[in-house]
Amino acid sequence: MGGETWQLGPLRVPPGEVLRGVFQVDVGLTRIDFPLALIHGVEPGPTVLVTAGMDGDEYASSEAALRLIDELDPTQLRGRVMVCPVLDPLSFEALHSQNPLDGLFLRHHFPGDLEGKPTQRLAYFIYHNFVLPADVWIALESPPIGDASIPFVFTFQGDDAHMNEQNRALLACAGAGPAVVYPVEEWPPALPGMVATTALLVSSAGERLRTDAAMAQAHRSVVRSVLHGLEMAPLKAPPAEPAYYPATTPLLAGQGGLWYPRLKAGAAVQAGEIIGALYQMDGGAVLEEIVSPVDGLLLAARDGLAARARLRLALVAHAGPPGS
Repeated sequence: MGGETWQLGPLRVPPGEVLRGVFQVDVGLTRIDFPLALIHGVEPGPTVLVTAGMDGDEYASSEAALRLIDELDPTQLRGRVMVCPVLDPLSFEALHSQNPLDGLFLRHHFPGDLEGKPTQRLAYFIYHNFVLPADVWIALESPPIGDASIPFVFTFQGDDAHMNEQNRALLACAGAGPAVVYPVEEWPPALPGMVATTALLVSSAGERLRTDAAMAQAHRSVVRSVLHGLEMAPLKAPPAEPAYYPATTPLLAGQGGLWYPRLKAGAAVQAGEIIGALYQMDGGAVLEEIVSPVDGLLLAARDGLAARARLRLALVAHAGPPGS
């Protein structure tokens, strides 16, 4: 692998080189330019897919992916890295999470449909050209709009024991920070990824519609730590151990009102501790206090102000090792 020219569609890249390019993708109603980079190491090794911008407003993730293309040195790399910095170019141009041609979210439509709507055709292209050939998929994303969140990583556990083991191994080498294990149903692209026998890790950092240098750096640190853990690339210093959390609990509004958080993301919480309160629309009486159900870490809390019934106001990670 290391001594052969790597060909992906019309793109060819020899060992020890980086190739930036675009694919012309027919999504039915139009053709789009899909940006990517292929980084071909000088020795054989795994194939890693790094994606960003699955929702078009996840700027920190796209910025991180673009910087990684510049930073990764193919002469110091074992294996291959595919970087897709903007998975949904149409939603990116629209400054939105959804594809403007059909109103669909890309994350909900893997493995895609070659004869479907534009988003479904794009998902098919990504899945068959990038997810299927990859041994490891590192997805960079941002939390939902309105969330103030600290950076964390997560992976998934399903029915395949071998894939579960591979995903846990990725989590273990992702570097310092909160590390969470979810059921595979928690992130829509996870199940098709595991069916493709592609190990999967997601890095969550940054606010929507903001290019934040610190959050982009958090994403890049995760990718570099994983490449080091896979023995694909050197790292100046060994990454710190992650802080494991076996599960998370989303805290939802029971009704509409005014949301005022009392704690910020990153705070340690105890079971029964008040995270924030919902007030009447006139700012008077408290309608509902939102409390932590467990000891753990406040991963995310909405900044406020408006809340509706069933809106996620906070996300608490449970203290304890995975599987506890």
